Amino acid sequence: MKGIFQNNLLLLIIFIGLKSNAQQQPNFLFFESNMGIVNPAFTGSQGQLLGLQYRTAWIGVEDAPRLASFSYNTKEKNNASWGLNYVSDRIYVENQGVVSLDYGYKLQLSSDALLRLGLKVGALYNNIDLDKLQRINTLGNTALNDINSYMNPLIGMGLYFENKNTFLGLSVPNILNSKRFKEEQALKASATDSPNIYFTGGTSIILTQDLSFKPALLYRIVKDAPNRLSIIAKIEYNEKIAFGIGTSNNDYISTLLLLKGTRNLDLGIGYEFGLRKSAATLNENTLEIVVKYKFSKKIKPSKTAPPETKLKKNTNK
Repeated sequence: MKGIFQNNLLLLIIFIGLKSNAQQQPNFLFFESNMGIVNPAFTGSQGQLLGLQYRTAWIGVEDAPRLASFSYNTKEKNNASWGLNYVSDRIYVENQGVVSLDYGYKLQLSSDALLRLGLKVGALYNNIDLDKLQRINTLGNTALNDINSYMNPLIGMGLYFENKNTFLGLSVPNILNSKRFKEEQALKASATDSPNIYFTGGTSIILTQDLSFKPALLYRIVKDAPNRLSIIAKIEYNEKIAFGIGTSNNDYISTLLLLKGTRNLDLGIGYEFGLRKSAATLNENTLEIVVKYKFSKKIKPSKTAPPETKLKKNTNK
C-alpha cells in the first residue's frame, strides 16, 4: 500500500511539473548582488568580479530545493564587458540549470547617467536522476521510464540604466519558447518554457554622513504562473555594512546582513521565513549565502591635502 501511494504521488508531482507552461527563473534574496542572472545588461556594471551564491530551502527536509550560482565579469574595455553565468536548481530527482555567456555595452548619456545594453546566449538543461527514480519505483511503473532529460538553447536581452543614486532594469533572460520533454508511450506530457520578463529598480537615499537607505525591487511576469514581486529595504553604514528586511508576494519575509569591501570581498547571509499555512506543514524557511570578490575597487576622487602637508611643501621651496 505504501509503495502504491509513493509511486502515485511521484507521478502526480512529475505530471504537474511537465504540464507547467512556464519554467520560472531562480529567485535569490540578494538579487541586487548578481542581477546578471536575469539581466545581461548588468554585466560590467560593478567591474571585474567573481560571485558565488547558494540557497537552500525547506531546511531540515531531505532532498529539498538547492539553488547555486557562479558568475564572472571581465573588466570593462572600450565600453564593453563579458560575463559568464552558471545556475543550478536542484530538487529531489530533478536538476535544472543554465549556462550563459553575457555581453554588456555601455552608453554614456551624461556626466552621471548611463545606459547599458545586454545580450545573453547559452543553454538551459533539465537532468533527471534516473537511478534514484528507479530506486523508488518499487512497482515497476513503466511511465517513469519515459522521462527524458533535455537541453535547449537560450537567447536573452536586457537594458540597465543607472545614475549616481538610482538604477532601473528591464530584461528577458530567454526570449525563446522552448519545448521540453517528448510525448512517448505511457507518459504523454510536454511543456513549454515561456519567457520571463523582469523589471528591477532601486535608489539610494542619504540619511546622514554615514547612513544611507537603499530600497530595491524585482518584479517578474511570466505566462500561466503567478507574477512575483520582491521588495527589500537596507540601511547601510559607511558603505561597509548593511542590514535589510524584505518580502516576496506577502508569502515570505526575509532578513539579510551584508559586509562590504573587506579586502575587495563582500560577504552576505540571509534568512527567509515562510508565512503561508501549508497542509503539508513543510518548513519553508530558506538560508542564503553570497560571496563576491572584486578584483579592483572603484577609484574615488582624491581629497584635498591637509593644511600641515601644504605647509610642509611650501617650506621645502
